[in-house]
Amino acid sequence: MKRLPFLFLLLCLSLPAVAAERLAVRLQHGGTLGAAEAERVRGIAEGLARELTGLLVSSGREVTLEGRCGAEDACLRAVAAEERTEHVLVLGVVPRRQGSLDVDVAWVDTVRGEVARRPVTGLAPAMLARDLRPAVAALVPAFARKGWGGVVAPGTARLRVDGRMMTGPGEVVALTAGPHEVDVLLPSGEATLTREQVQEGVLLRLEPRPDFLPGATESRAPRGKGLRAASYVTFSVGALAVAGSLVAGGLSRGSLRGVESCEGRERDCTSFTRAGPAYEQAGRYARTGNVLLGAGAGLAAVGAGLFVFDLLSTPSE
Repeated sequence: MKRLPFLFLLLCLSLPAVAAERLAVRLQHGGTLGAAEAERVRGIAEGLARELTGLLVSSGREVTLEGRCGAEDACLRAVAAEERTEHVLVLGVVPRRQGSLDVDVAWVDTVRGEVARRPVTGLAPAMLARDLRPAVAALVPAFARKGWGGVVAPGTARLRVDGRMMTGPGEVVALTAGPHEVDVLLPSGEATLTREQVQEGVLLRLEPRPDFLPGATESRAPRGKGLRAASYVTFSVGALAVAGSLVAGGLSRGSLRGVESCEGRERDCTSFTRAGPAYEQAGRYARTGNVLLGAGAGLAAVGAGLFVFDLLSTPSE
């Protein structure tokens, strides 16, 4: 099997689904709205959702529950969970005197469990679309707006988009629809740069491709590459040490140049006061050369052994 650097293997991203996120519009009222009025209110809400978002909008079920969820997040999550969509726009409508309406507008992200609310009171039925529009627009997530999409990093990774640090782990990055350069940064320092085509209303959840993840018995770093690099470094250091020993040997011999020994009756030789320091310096060079020669030979042998071991144990590519 061909080995590739783990840096690229871990973070090669699978192709994301291209379908836009889904949004259901859910209407709640206490049975005080007539069928025609309820249908009109729901139609207005769906029209605003299609106008303000790039999501796939569908009609939710009409529920005639007593009261409203109001500020109760648990109630809103339970209501939204019945729709089986990623997002639900919940409108809790209560008619008031003289035909006005109080509306609790809530946006529920069923995947992330997030709830955002905005109550609007005293709405005139004739101006319902105009008065509801600011409340709905304020609740639409940035990535779900018209002309926008988004990306989410895998796990604990962070994202840098178009050269700018955008988000922490698990956060949604809202991007204009179109191509973007996305850097995925792991806590270990590994990273990869990909070019993603962001589509309107689509939330790309970037994930590592399973076929590129290291197996349970594999090291996180490619053994072959690390072992071969270690063999090169070890052999090179050993070779440098051996070369240093040769230099030290040359310096040792050079230290004795000009020193003449006294033999027989001849006394035309170097004096002891001059010869002593020369012999002492030559000895130091010789000892250094011997140490470098031994260490260098050992390191070179280890480096060569690592290279041969790696060559024999690495599967052929």
